[in-house]
Amino acid sequence: MCRGIAIHLYNHKKMNSYQKEIQDLKKQFALTSQEAQGYFRIIQQRVAKEIAEVKKLNLLKGRFILECSTGQGKFTQGLLERLLNPNQTLYSIDSTPGLIKNIRLKIRKRNFKPEIADLWNLPFPDNSFDALISHYTLHSLRSKNKNFLKPFREMVRVLKPGALFIAMTFYYDKGKNLPAFYYHRLFQLSYQDKKINFLSLQKPGIYIDYLRMAGLKDIKTKIISYDSIKFPEELKQKIWNERLREEERSIKKIKSLKLRREVQEILKYFEDNPELKSQGIGPTVLLWGEKE
Repeated sequence: MCRGIAIHLYNHKKMNSYQKEIQDLKKQFALTSQEAQGYFRIIQQRVAKEIAEVKKLNLLKGRFILECSTGQGKFTQGLLERLLNPNQTLYSIDSTPGLIKNIRLKIRKRNFKPEIADLWNLPFPDNSFDALISHYTLHSLRSKNKNFLKPFREMVRVLKPGALFIAMTFYYDKGKNLPAFYYHRLFQLSYQDKKINFLSLQKPGIYIDYLRMAGLKDIKTKIISYDSIKFPEELKQKIWNERLREEERSIKKIKSLKLRREVQEILKYFEDNPELKSQGIGPTVLLWGEKE
């Protein structure tokens, strides 16, 4: 009887977590329940493919793993459910207290240790971890003094000698994945107006340079594509339109005329090229290297 009650409570919590994800997507992109469920499935497929690539390359070895940063926790859940074994401990950090509070409610495992921490000053001793994984963090680094090398050095510092650093970020190179590039450029400009520098999307070579300077060697890359994931055209357009509407709202807060002009040019570029909004899910670049 007690076991039956425990299973019921577990399923109830799982269902509540799922319902919250759906509600968040509905609110964020002004979707119907059916559209939000469809988009949630697409996100899950994408995460599953990323997890599979890391597993195939046998990258997450050792007992103590650090994840930077957890964000909404979708990738974190994938790591714990599909990749790590119970003997491996995952430390997951994020600088936003609300996100850490959220992930603590979603995941209750003995081998999961979420903490509030800043990438510019990680609260761990040198040589602490057997591996580190970063999911869509590198391109969103922000700094007032443009010292973007600092967080790269911090992440490498806490790795043991010979341990692997693994990162995923949106792929952009030689004009490819323009929708994601310009969308993140809009973010970059809004932060720039506040005197905050936003790294934004870069060619893979830029990230590799930072990682080498931070102390990694034998850095490799692999492009992950999502061509097999079906993204309904109407849903894709709706999400893009809502994202651009959000950007239009944020533009009104930009004080610099020069920056506002560039923002308006980017938005016009999207209006004049509707095919940009109809492109599929952009590729991801997976980078990994060994600490010297």
